[in-house]
Amino acid sequence: MVNIEKVSLQILDDALYNTLLFEIKEKLSNQNITPQIVKEMLKSSPWLLDEYKEINAQSEQSSIHVKFLQISKDDMPEVAKAKEQINNSVQTLKNLENFERDSKGSAYPIWIGSVGVITIFMAHNIIALFSELYTTHDKGVYLFFASLLGITYLAYIKIKNNHDRQHKIFTTTYTKTQEMINDALQKSYFLYDDIYK
Repeated sequence: MVNIEKVSLQILDDALYNTLLFEIKEKLSNQNITPQIVKEMLKSSPWLLDEYKEINAQSEQSSIHVKFLQISKDDMPEVAKAKEQINNSVQTLKNLENFERDSKGSAYPIWIGSVGVITIFMAHNIIALFSELYTTHDKGVYLFFASLLGITYLAYIKIKNNHDRQHKIFTTTYTKTQEMINDALQKSYFLYDDIYK
């Protein structure tokens, strides 16, 4: 739920997005880039929007440009209900924004594998330095190391499955929220400027 107008202005004015601006200038072979040109590029090249979101994720900034709607006493019941549903969905999206991308290509194998290797390395050093277990119970020591590897693998599977589950919730909520916003805008429950930053 990105406001394309905001994104185009940020790409032009915010140094954080200079790499995107350089890519656009290079692709168009044009140094005089306007917000309208950037907007058209964003619409025709979805990968630019993906890069924008990636920069925001790395900078711990939100790519959800939807404001919470104010519910007033004067709102009709169906308008108030629509606003409340949209607000709840937007909050869910903000809570799950880290799961916008699926787990493919994530750093989970590296993080969890590193923890497993370090744990085995520390256990090896403790056993080697402070005991005679390698000479008296070598098979048990290696079985212990194998169990640590198994636990590491199970932890990876559990974290990956959790990420995939949260990603599915995010994508479903995103689609549902987008539909609710479009429907409410068509019914004139609120204006575009009321919802998008």
